[in-house]
Amino acid sequence: MKKYIKGLVPCIYLMLSFFVLSGCNAQKSGNTYYLLLMGESESWNLTGYEIVITPEDFKAGFGTLKMKNVNTYMTDFFHFETHVVIESDDSVVHTDSVTGETNIAEYTTGAIAGPYINKNGDFITLKDIHEIYVVVEWWDTSKNESIKERIDLFNKSKKEKSFLNEL
Repeated sequence: MKKYIKGLVPCIYLMLSFFVLSGCNAQKSGNTYYLLLMGESESWNLTGYEIVITPEDFKAGFGTLKMKNVNTYMTDFFHFETHVVIESDDSVVHTDSVTGETNIAEYTTGAIAGPYINKNGDFITLKDIHEIYVVVEWWDTSKNESIKERIDLFNKSKKEKSFLNEL
Protein backbone atom coordinates (compact mmCIF):
# COMPACT_ATOMS: atom_id res chain seq x y z
CA MET A 1 0.00 0.00 0.00
CA LYS A 2 2.90 2.37 0.82
CA LYS A 3 4.38 1.79 -2.64
CA TYR A 4 1.02 2.65 -4.21
CA ILE A 5 0.75 5.95 -2.27
CA LYS A 6 4.41 6.81 -3.02
CA GLY A 7 3.63 6.30 -6.72
CA LEU A 8 0.56 8.56 -6.57
CA VAL A 9 2.36 11.53 -4.98
CA PRO A 10 4.45 12.39 -8.09
CA CYS A 11 1.37 11.97 -10.31
CA ILE A 12 -0.70 14.30 -8.14
CA TYR A 13 2.16 16.83 -8.05
CA LEU A 14 2.48 16.66 -11.84
CA MET A 15 -1.27 17.17 -12.34
CA LEU A 16 -1.36 20.17 -9.96
CA SER A 17 1.66 21.70 -11.73
CA PHE A 18 -0.08 21.28 -15.08
CA PHE A 19 -3.21 23.10 -13.88
CA VAL A 20 -1.18 25.94 -12.33
CA LEU A 21 0.91 26.38 -15.48
CA SER A 22 -2.17 26.25 -17.69
CA GLY A 23 -3.73 29.06 -15.66
CA CYS A 24 -0.58 31.19 -15.99
CA ASN A 25 -0.49 30.68 -19.74
CA ALA A 26 -4.04 32.00 -20.15
CA GLN A 27 -3.24 35.37 -18.59
CA LYS A 28 -1.82 36.88 -21.79
CA SER A 29 -3.55 36.27 -25.09
CA GLY A 30 -3.60 37.93 -28.48
CA ASN A 31 -1.13 38.49 -31.26
CA THR A 32 1.90 40.68 -31.71
CA TYR A 33 2.29 42.34 -35.12
CA TYR A 34 5.44 43.94 -36.50
CA LEU A 35 5.27 46.13 -39.59
CA LEU A 36 8.36 47.50 -41.33
CA LEU A 37 7.03 50.21 -43.62
CA MET A 38 8.43 52.38 -46.38
CA GLY A 39 7.02 54.82 -48.89
CA GLU A 40 7.72 57.91 -50.92
CA SER A 41 6.25 61.18 -52.10
CA GLU A 42 7.46 63.61 -54.73
CA SER A 43 10.23 64.99 -52.50
CA TRP A 44 10.69 62.38 -49.73
CA ASN A 45 11.61 58.74 -49.09
CA LEU A 46 10.62 57.18 -45.76
CA THR A 47 12.40 53.94 -44.86
CA GLY A 48 12.56 51.70 -41.82
CA TYR A 49 9.38 53.01 -40.18
CA GLU A 50 8.28 50.40 -37.64
CA ILE A 51 4.91 49.73 -36.07
CA VAL A 52 4.49 47.13 -33.32
CA ILE A 53 1.01 46.20 -32.12
CA THR A 54 0.51 43.97 -29.10
CA PRO A 55 -2.69 43.30 -27.15
CA GLU A 56 -1.76 46.08 -24.68
CA ASP A 57 0.61 48.38 -26.58
CA PHE A 58 1.18 50.33 -29.79
CA LYS A 59 4.63 51.54 -30.86
CA ALA A 60 5.54 53.57 -33.93
CA GLY A 61 8.68 55.19 -35.26
CA PHE A 62 12.41 54.76 -35.80
CA GLY A 63 12.09 55.61 -39.49
CA THR A 64 14.30 57.83 -41.61
CA LEU A 65 12.94 60.58 -43.84
CA LYS A 66 15.32 61.52 -46.66
CA MET A 67 14.75 64.35 -49.08
CA LYS A 68 15.26 63.14 -52.66
CA ASN A 69 18.29 64.34 -54.63
CA VAL A 70 19.47 66.67 -51.84
CA ASN A 71 22.36 66.37 -49.37
CA THR A 72 21.59 69.60 -47.52
CA TYR A 73 18.31 71.45 -47.20
CA MET A 74 18.21 74.29 -44.72
CA THR A 75 14.84 75.54 -43.48
CA ASP A 76 13.36 77.04 -40.35
CA PHE A 77 10.25 74.81 -40.16
CA PHE A 78 9.72 71.04 -40.51
CA HIS A 79 6.84 68.89 -39.29
CA PHE A 80 5.60 65.34 -39.83
CA GLU A 81 2.66 63.35 -38.52
CA THR A 82 1.77 59.68 -38.81
CA HIS A 83 -1.92 58.90 -39.33
CA VAL A 84 -3.72 55.62 -38.65
CA VAL A 85 -7.21 55.12 -40.11
CA ILE A 86 -9.52 52.72 -38.28
CA GLU A 87 -12.86 52.40 -40.08
CA SER A 88 -13.47 56.06 -40.98
CA ASP A 89 -11.67 57.47 -37.93
CA ASP A 90 -8.38 59.17 -38.95
CA SER A 91 -6.09 59.73 -35.95
CA VAL A 92 -2.59 61.17 -35.61
CA VAL A 93 -0.51 58.69 -33.61
CA HIS A 94 3.00 60.13 -33.96
CA THR A 95 4.24 63.64 -34.67
CA ASP A 96 7.35 65.78 -34.44
CA SER A 97 8.34 69.32 -35.40
CA VAL A 98 11.50 71.34 -35.72
CA THR A 99 11.75 75.12 -35.77
CA GLY A 100 14.83 77.25 -36.25
CA GLU A 101 17.52 76.92 -38.91
CA THR A 102 17.86 73.16 -39.46
CA ASN A 103 19.11 70.78 -42.14
CA ILE A 104 16.16 68.50 -42.93
CA ALA A 105 17.72 66.55 -45.83
CA GLU A 106 17.76 63.49 -43.54
CA TYR A 107 15.59 63.26 -40.45
CA THR A 108 15.12 60.41 -37.97
CA THR A 109 11.53 60.23 -36.76
CA GLY A 110 12.08 59.09 -33.19
CA ALA A 111 9.36 56.90 -31.68
CA ILE A 112 6.26 56.78 -29.50
CA ALA A 113 4.77 54.03 -27.37
CA GLY A 114 1.60 53.56 -25.41
CA PRO A 115 -1.80 51.94 -25.56
CA TYR A 116 -3.94 52.81 -28.56
CA ILE A 117 -7.66 52.34 -28.03
CA ASN A 118 -10.47 52.48 -30.59
CA LYS A 119 -13.71 54.43 -30.10
CA ASN A 120 -15.30 51.40 -28.38
CA GLY A 121 -12.56 51.38 -25.74
CA ASP A 122 -10.86 48.22 -27.06
CA PHE A 123 -7.14 47.90 -27.79
CA ILE A 124 -6.59 47.98 -31.54
CA THR A 125 -5.31 45.07 -33.59
CA LEU A 126 -3.83 45.01 -37.06
CA LYS A 127 -7.18 43.80 -38.34
CA ASP A 128 -8.72 47.15 -37.29
CA ILE A 129 -6.27 49.27 -39.31
CA HIS A 130 -7.35 50.26 -42.83
CA GLU A 131 -4.65 52.77 -43.67
CA ILE A 132 -1.35 54.23 -42.42
CA TYR A 133 0.24 57.34 -43.93
CA VAL A 134 2.62 60.17 -43.06
CA VAL A 135 2.20 63.87 -43.88
CA VAL A 136 5.45 65.84 -44.18
CA GLU A 137 5.34 69.64 -44.10
CA TRP A 138 8.24 72.07 -44.43
CA TRP A 139 8.96 75.67 -45.31
CA ASP A 140 10.34 76.00 -48.85
CA THR A 141 12.69 78.96 -48.65
CA SER A 142 13.02 79.33 -52.43
CA LYS A 143 9.24 79.49 -52.99
CA ASN A 144 8.61 81.26 -49.69
CA GLU A 145 5.71 78.92 -48.86
CA SER A 146 4.79 75.89 -46.80
CA ILE A 147 4.79 72.58 -48.71
CA LYS A 148 2.87 69.44 -47.67
CA GLU A 149 3.28 65.95 -49.08
CA ARG A 150 1.67 62.63 -48.19
CA ILE A 151 3.56 59.33 -47.98
CA ASP A 152 1.31 56.25 -48.12
CA LEU A 153 2.66 53.36 -46.06
CA PHE A 154 -0.22 50.88 -45.79
CA ASN A 155 -3.65 50.67 -47.41
CA LYS A 156 -5.60 47.47 -46.87
CA SER A 157 -8.27 48.23 -49.49
CA LYS A 158 -5.78 48.86 -52.33
CA LYS A 159 -4.24 45.40 -52.06
CA GLU A 160 -6.34 42.61 -53.49
CA LYS A 161 -3.95 39.89 -52.33
CA SER A 162 -2.14 40.23 -49.01
CA PHE A 163 -1.22 37.97 -46.13
CA LEU A 164 -2.58 40.73 -43.88
CA ASN A 165 -6.08 40.24 -45.34
CA GLU A 166 -6.05 36.69 -43.92
CA LEU A 167 -5.93 37.93 -40.32
